[in-house]
Amino acid sequence: MKNWMKLFIVWAAAFGLYAFARIEGSIVSSTLWWSFFVLTVYWTLFMFYPVTAANVSRRVTTKRLVTGQTMDVEVKFERKYPFLVGMVTLNEKIPPRLTEEELELVIPVDRFFRRAEFAHYEVDSIKRGIHVFDRTVLHVRDVFGLFDRKRTVPLETVVEVSPAELPFDLPRDEHVGGRGEQYRRTRTYTEVANTTSGVREYAAGDRIGRIDWKASARRGNLMTKTFDQEQEKKLSLVFVPATSAGLEEAFERSLSLLVGAIRQLERKNLPFELYIIEEQVRLYHLPDQSAEVGHYLLTATPEKETRLVERVKQHLPQQSGDLILISPLETASIRELMHETQGSYHLYTAVSEVAI
Repeated sequence: MKNWMKLFIVWAAAFGLYAFARIEGSIVSSTLWWSFFVLTVYWTLFMFYPVTAANVSRRVTTKRLVTGQTMDVEVKFERKYPFLVGMVTLNEKIPPRLTEEELELVIPVDRFFRRAEFAHYEVDSIKRGIHVFDRTVLHVRDVFGLFDRKRTVPLETVVEVSPAELPFDLPRDEHVGGRGEQYRRTRTYTEVANTTSGVREYAAGDRIGRIDWKASARRGNLMTKTFDQEQEKKLSLVFVPATSAGLEEAFERSLSLLVGAIRQLERKNLPFELYIIEEQVRLYHLPDQSAEVGHYLLTATPEKETRLVERVKQHLPQQSGDLILISPLETASIRELMHETQGSYHLYTAVSEVAI
C-alpha cells in the first residue's frame, strides 16, 4: 500500500475516534483520541518533512586494489535539516562482477540525530576489472515502521582491480621447474655465431657457454659475449588469451603470470616487446605504453581459438630471438605455432595439463 493511502486511512481513523470521543464523552475515549491525534500529526509531518534530504559520499579506503583482496568501503551520511526522525538505512548494491555473489548491503545509520555518520563495510575476494558503484538508496522509516520514504542518490565510484602478480621464473639455460601457478615447456635451438662483436653484462637467460670469463675477471662482474648475429635478436613476450569454456579461472591465472613476467623483466632492465594475440594482434612497447597495457589487464577477456596460428603468422615478426609465450593452457594450435617459430621459445601455462 502506498504512503498516501496509508495517510488517508490514518486521518479517517482519527476523525472516527474524534466522533466516538464526542459521542461517548468518557475519559478513556478522549485519551484514545488525543493519543492517536499526536501519532497522526507525527505521521503527517514525517510524510511532508524532507527526511531524506542528506548528502551521501562513498570512499574506497584501499587505493591500489588487486584480485583476491578485501576491499574496504566507507560511506559518509550527512543530514541537511535539524532532525531525521525514524530508522535510517543505506542500501548499497555491489557491482555484479566485483565478487562471486550478487550482494545488496543494508547499512543501518543508528545515531541519526547526529550531524554526520560514517558506515563501513567490506567486500571479500574482489575480482579483476573496472567496476562502478552507480548509486545508493537512502531509506527512512518512522519509528513504528508504518511509513517509509526512499530516495535514490546518484553516487558514482569507479573501482579498478588489477590482476594479482604471480612469481615468475625467467628462462635460464638449465631446466627450471614451475613455481607457484606457472608450468613451462622449453625448446632451444643452438645458434651458430662465430664473429664476436664485444661483451655486455650478464642477464638472466644468457647461456653459460657464452660468458667471457677473462672479461668477467677484469671487470669483477659476469660478462657475456655478443655476436654480430645477436645484435638482431629481440626478446618478445607474447600473451595468448585463448581458452575453453569453464576455464575462466585458468585465464585469470595466466593474466597474473603475465603481470609477473612484465614486472620481472622490468626489474632486470631487459628490453622487450609485448604482443597480445587477439582478433587484431597488438604490439606494446614498454615502458612507454604502460598505461595501455594496464588498461588491457583490467578489461581483458578470453576468446576462442579461431585462426590463431594464421593471425600470429601474419602479424608476429619472424625473428631469431627468445620468445616467452604465456597462455592459459597448452593447445594444438599453440604447439603448431611454436613449431613455426625460429630461435628459442619458452611456453608458460596456468595449468599443467595439456587440455587439447
